[in-house]
Amino acid sequence: MEGTMSDTIPVKAAPGAPGRAALLRAMEELAREQGINSVGLREVARRAGLSHAAPTHYFGSREGMIRALALEGLALLDDELCAAQERSAHLPGRERLVADSLEFVAFAQRNPAHFDAMFRTPSIARGDETLDRARLAALGGLRALVVEVHEHGDIRGDVESTFLQLCAMSHGIASLAVDGVLHGFDEIAPSDEAMGVAERIIRAQVEQLP
Repeated sequence: MEGTMSDTIPVKAAPGAPGRAALLRAMEELAREQGINSVGLREVARRAGLSHAAPTHYFGSREGMIRALALEGLALLDDELCAAQERSAHLPGRERLVADSLEFVAFAQRNPAHFDAMFRTPSIARGDETLDRARLAALGGLRALVVEVHEHGDIRGDVESTFLQLCAMSHGIASLAVDGVLHGFDEIAPSDEAMGVAERIIRAQVEQLP
């Protein structure tokens, strides 16, 4: 990513400023309606009820605003995956892996704009160490869970390979869900809703782990 962090988020903009929060909410709403790549800064400012210069003041650029939305989403994902792991702590090891993967998909469905900003916006993804660290932190709970389940003997094989496999699977299913095409698997995995299809796919993959 070109430039420094201060180039995209001016230090004079306090992270908790009401205008900043209003702009992020407007960005999220518009991205839900028309896709994140179609949202312009002037449109965001109008939706937030602020001047057309406000997005640049707070975020420096359109990429800076998307980056801020991505960081917000990664913090939310971290919190929600931790909560999901606490709820499933009493389950057998493989069931815990299923529950964690399902929560990732559910998060993407609940927060499609954040998901796009976090994982599907290449223009902000290159060489940003802060985003890279945030992504690893958000997924660190899944890796820790894989290690724990492995240590308990519920799965075998290489921990890192299993972690990457679960990440790739969860991300792929989440992308299908966000794009609204997961229902296309209904004939293979009949279900009344997309999450039911997602669960059948995830369970089949987890069952195949060594």
